[in-house]
Amino acid sequence: ILKDGSAEISNNLCEQRMKPVKLLLKNCMNIGSEDAAENSAFIFSLIESCKLNDIAPQDYLKHLFECILYGKDCDKKALLPCFYKPEC
Repeated sequence: ILKDGSAEISNNLCEQRMKPVKLLLKNCMNIGSEDAAENSAFIFSLIESCKLNDIAPQDYLKHLFECILYGKDCDKKALLPCFYKPEC
């Protein structure tokens, strides 16, 4: 922003992506516990990140859970949706 005056100073995109998450959580007021709500929000934010990066959420989550459950040799940074590379 300081070096490029044309950069937009806004978080509208972030707010638009988080709106479905917030709406779902509002509709699930009795989700169980505060921890369960936090975990759900985390998963929903991953799904929205996948959509933002044109990644199929099912494929990404399958890859993520395989890395976690089976101890596949995955770099932590590579587990983020923005760095995920689908297998061909």
